[in-house]
Amino acid sequence: MIKYLKSAGDSKKAIDEYCSEIFMDGAHTLVTYNVCEDSLLAAGVIIDLILLTELFSRLSYRRDTDDNFRRFDPVLSFLGYLMKAPEVVGPQVNSLTRQRLCIENLFRVLVGLPIEDNLLLNFRLNARA
Repeated sequence: MIKYLKSAGDSKKAIDEYCSEIFMDGAHTLVTYNVCEDSLLAAGVIIDLILLTELFSRLSYRRDTDDNFRRFDPVLSFLGYLMKAPEVVGPQVNSLTRQRLCIENLFRVLVGLPIEDNLLLNFRLNARA
């Protein structure tokens, strides 16, 4: 359950309740809370945004049919993992897991590893042959 409280400025109190069943139909509730500043929570995300943006600005690519390298411009579509509503060219991906896998697969391509494909179609289709 999420309970909304009036704004307290930059300070926020996060309250988490974990309920579980225990021996002889008993109930156990563990309540924890922490107080933090919004700006402190955002600092890690901002640093990641800066580092990834800087890295992506260094990338260039070339297709087999191209003579010259091109700039890697679809940066915002990869940074959607760290933003609520990024502006992207192409389809909007609103799945946190798919956004993370997109960044992971990009890094795999950059170091020469094959992308993670959980469909494993090459194995499944060859098994039927």
